[in-house]
Amino acid sequence: MNTTVRVLPSSALLLLSRRLQFTIVLLFPWLAFGHIIPFLELSKSLASNGDIQISFISTPSTIKRLPPIHPPIDNLPAGCEATVDLKDGQQTQDLKIAYDLLQAPIETLLNQIKPDLIIFDLINCWIPDVGAKIDVPTAFFSVYYAPSLAFVGPPWQCKESNMERTPEYLTSVPERIPFPSRVACRYHEAVGMNEALNTKDATGLSTGDRLVKVVEGCNFVLLKSCTELYGDYVNLLKDLYQKPVLSIGLLPPHVQDSSVRSISGDSSNSEMFHWLDKQQPKTVVYVSFGSEYKMSIEEIHVLAFGLESSELPFLWVLRKPEGNQR
Repeated sequence: MNTTVRVLPSSALLLLSRRLQFTIVLLFPWLAFGHIIPFLELSKSLASNGDIQISFISTPSTIKRLPPIHPPIDNLPAGCEATVDLKDGQQTQDLKIAYDLLQAPIETLLNQIKPDLIIFDLINCWIPDVGAKIDVPTAFFSVYYAPSLAFVGPPWQCKESNMERTPEYLTSVPERIPFPSRVACRYHEAVGMNEALNTKDATGLSTGDRLVKVVEGCNFVLLKSCTELYGDYVNLLKDLYQKPVLSIGLLPPHVQDSSVRSISGDSSNSEMFHWLDKQQPKTVVYVSFGSEYKMSIEEIHVLAFGLESSELPFLWVLRKPEGNQR
């Protein structure tokens, strides 16, 4: 049986916006490109409707037309306005401190814009309080897929005293998932996830604390997921969160917006897809380290040698290596 996956991510939200008469929507993502890009794609999809005015908040280096509202932080180097600019985990905590200090200027801005809806991210967990203060509904837009959120669980579970939890509890499928699932962490993944969820950082909050605030405080949740792939998890989240959960699609970029270049230097994807069409099913190795990971030239050489030694066809998404100015 063939399954068609929708690629018009804003259609469900557009329907909701018309029902609730949203005409001005403000989007406010966390300062990481893995968050900014989905928020941007959602903005473009909503704006294409023509009846919705979009306001997109980020830092000056991300959106040049916005006024500088980034508060100074002593330990944060000048020009560091997104996680891609940072060197270590401590600077990430400093960026979160700066981000949290945006609450007052953002509240002033919102009073000026007077939006009908605020779509916000996980880190700015104070947005529901601001929204309630100015009587504007808020929607938590999760760039994490539905299975990941279902794996983490309901807000009340994150509220418990988790400082003594060990990573082992994240290495198996939780009992709250009532259908067949393989969603679980490998041990090395569980170590980092357990620390993020259960350990308070320099802001005084853990990621788990922030998740509790956004889920309990928002009016509804938007998921970067589609029901054709993750319908069981979406329905489970509705039960876990006890509030409306809306799946708005995977938010793929439009083909004409793609900056991926083929081997020949052509900016279109036609050559890449033509090459893929000639490969046997389940034979191509896809290599990508996300939107921000910086590989050194030495790491690139080692990985390239491994891929060559595998003698398998591969597709490698490669950013400019750290320290390479060419």
